[in-house]
Amino acid sequence: MNHFESTESRAVEKYLLGEMSPVERDAFEEHFFDCPECAADLRATAAFLDTAKQELKSFPRSKPTAEPAKRSRFVLQWPVFAWAALAASLLVTAYQNIVVYPHLTREIAQLSAPEVLPSLSLVNRNSRGGGEAATVTVLKAKPFLLLVDVPTQDRFMGYTCSLYSPSGTLAWHVEVSAQEAKDTVSIRVPGVDKVSGTYTLTVRGDADQASTGPAVELAHYRFTLNIQD
Repeated sequence: MNHFESTESRAVEKYLLGEMSPVERDAFEEHFFDCPECAADLRATAAFLDTAKQELKSFPRSKPTAEPAKRSRFVLQWPVFAWAALAASLLVTAYQNIVVYPHLTREIAQLSAPEVLPSLSLVNRNSRGGGEAATVTVLKAKPFLLLVDVPTQDRFMGYTCSLYSPSGTLAWHVEVSAQEAKDTVSIRVPGVDKVSGTYTLTVRGDADQASTGPAVELAHYRFTLNIQD
């Protein structure tokens, strides 16, 4: 499991609520030990759920009475479940203000600020021709750029670039349009889920929808990634 899959599947919530299969649970546990962002989300969500449970337990359960008490016209008396719902709503609002919104604000600020990213050019480095793998050194949890020339062909409607980790598992893939492939493609590699080792980037040509044939591999790149703390 990578960070994108964890976020899209809401893995943190499912993990804490016990809604994962044993296989999914093992995959998520293996992931969040190496992902500071998911680990922080897990701790914050767990703390929020514990607080919510304690607050809801503090409200007494309603008991039936033989005769309803006389209500003052000036005092609004809500049922117990209404107070519990209000408390839960306040807790959700507090969680958003303390955890979610500051986290999003930091991410937006980082995206808005100019940044010089390390880059690695894979132009003319198709590993089918042999040669030593290119090398790039990046800081842990920081993104970098891959520069790739897609070997275009008129029969393809688009292309898919897929990155495989040192263990051989698919880390992610990105689609490139035929128009974008006319120039050198710059791919921003996310800062999460990276380990030192040799990675492989494949470029495949995607035929139009009328074609029943498989995608055709056009290029195969290898590069070594060194992670610095």
